[in-house]
Amino acid sequence: MSKEKKKEKSPEPKKAKTKKATAAAPAQAEPAAALPKAEATPAVVAEESPKPKARPKRPAAPRPKKETAPVEVVISVEEISLRAYFISERRRHHGWPGDEHSDWVEAERQVREEKTKPKKKSVKKT
Repeated sequence: MSKEKKKEKSPEPKKAKTKKATAAAPAQAEPAAALPKAEATPAVVAEESPKPKARPKRPAAPRPKKETAPVEVVISVEEISLRAYFISERRRHHGWPGDEHSDWVEAERQVREEKTKPKKKSVKKT
């Protein structure tokens, strides 16, 4: 035990170990350099992790529609009466049955439908 204590206290053996370790390092490097390149490559490939498989694509979730506040449709009596006139003229020309009241109701329905229907964007072709 006394010899072990002396070795631990003296700084010289630590320096000697360091020199031996540096001398041993090139010796270890020689066997790796002596190996052919073909044998060294599989070790590198084995260390690489395999690529994860791609996940199957899911269909996109439907986007919620924008909620719009109900818009009050303003329809003038002139618009309805003009439409009712053309409806009655067409009805009389073709000989279809009907009266003024049914023409007015149909005209009002058509005008209201046109006002509430969203307008399509026109695309200009150049």
